[in-house]
Amino acid sequence: MSRRIALIGPGRIGQAVTRLLHDAGHDIVAVIGRDPARAKAAARFIGRGEAATTDQGAVSAADLVLFALPDDLIGATAAHLRRSGRLTEGTVLVHFSGLHPANILLGEEGPALGALSIHPLQTFADAVVGVRNLPGTPCAIEGEAALLPLAEALVADLGGRPFVIDRQHKPLYHAAACVASNYLVALTNAACELLGGCGYRREEAFELLSPLLRGTLNNLVTLGPVAALTGPISRGDTHTVVRHLQALEPFSADLNALYRALGRQTATVAREKGTLDSAAEAKLRSLLEP
Repeated sequence: MSRRIALIGPGRIGQAVTRLLHDAGHDIVAVIGRDPARAKAAARFIGRGEAATTDQGAVSAADLVLFALPDDLIGATAAHLRRSGRLTEGTVLVHFSGLHPANILLGEEGPALGALSIHPLQTFADAVVGVRNLPGTPCAIEGEAALLPLAEALVADLGGRPFVIDRQHKPLYHAAACVASNYLVALTNAACELLGGCGYRREEAFELLSPLLRGTLNNLVTLGPVAALTGPISRGDTHTVVRHLQALEPFSADLNALYRALGRQTATVAREKGTLDSAAEAKLRSLLEP
């Protein structure tokens, strides 16, 4: 069923999602942003250049309103629209936050509305890459039970794979996503910093590490997070870990703490894999204590 859709927030995820929904046959009636130039550029990318506007009143032409906004702005923006009288009864509001429940879009005031949350378990470094990456992506859906079939249909139009998340678990779910994506980026940056101590510029360090990163990710996807583990802690090589800790001494306390914390987590995985016995694990943990 085709929907009349208004997008509020023409950023990376908003553009990617709305472009795919437009390609699936939905009518994009408004692309709303505070910056007229940005709204126009987003609307052109989506394929509905004439839909660009800075007027939030344009949501009145939609029966589905997408809130592709930073987490801290979703509730306030929805409340403003409810109070404004621009939303008609039966309109469904959808946000893409992995943290907030769908009902953050609702309130006591205003017309009777529906609310959904759809969170693609994907990274959106830019809109073009987002469009390429979304198909096949698991998407967490949450909201009123009667509206979950609509969420499933929208995810299908994105080419994604829907799964239901309980609202009380969303903060933990979102933390897991941050560890898998954002912290991987931060971890890679930390590795580049350590290679910088060998005299390499960040760009050179990243180029050197890239094949290792790709190989590790391939092993993770192919084998899973336990079987994919290699390295000195997996082997119980305490001498190597001692040398690492010595080499890290000139670096910041944060980098040292990061190595130790991840080392302890790695020991846990190695025990599960069966390559680290209890005696070796105890010795490694004593070395890796803060």
